[in-house]
Amino acid sequence: MKYEKVIFACMDNTCRSIMAEAVFASVNKKNIVEVCSRGLAVLFPEPVNPKAVAVLRSNGLSPEKESSQELSAADITEDAVILTMTEKEKRIAREMFPDYEEIYTIADFTGQEGNIEEPRGGTLSEYGACYEYIDFTVKMAAEKLFGQSR
Repeated sequence: MKYEKVIFACMDNTCRSIMAEAVFASVNKKNIVEVCSRGLAVLFPEPVNPKAVAVLRSNGLSPEKESSQELSAADITEDAVILTMTEKEKRIAREMFPDYEEIYTIADFTGQEGNIEEPRGGTLSEYGACYEYIDFTVKMAAEKLFGQSR
């Protein structure tokens, strides 16, 4: 399937999906694919995690938004793919949108294994390690998506 939109999703949309969105935006300079990030359990908008912001800035990036947003049916278009950080989040997204099939973990989508776990409460170094894995997998996803849009 040819995707025109990628939605990075994690539980609260304050860290991992925000970092994934920023990395993807940095390699999507020609806006080949629309990108956004959303949370699966956002009760009210929360600010982006300061450690995630610090890690992004240290890598020359900035978050695309200042606060979290919940994934809604309005975000999902027929040409969208939802990429979650963990298997648990994939299951939750599929429960939320049982009729939508294009939901994968980012690892599954890129042929990798494992989950990108939340570094919540960790050190800046742990957030940096999380970013490095996100950077790697998001760039692999971008290559796959950009190859489909040609």
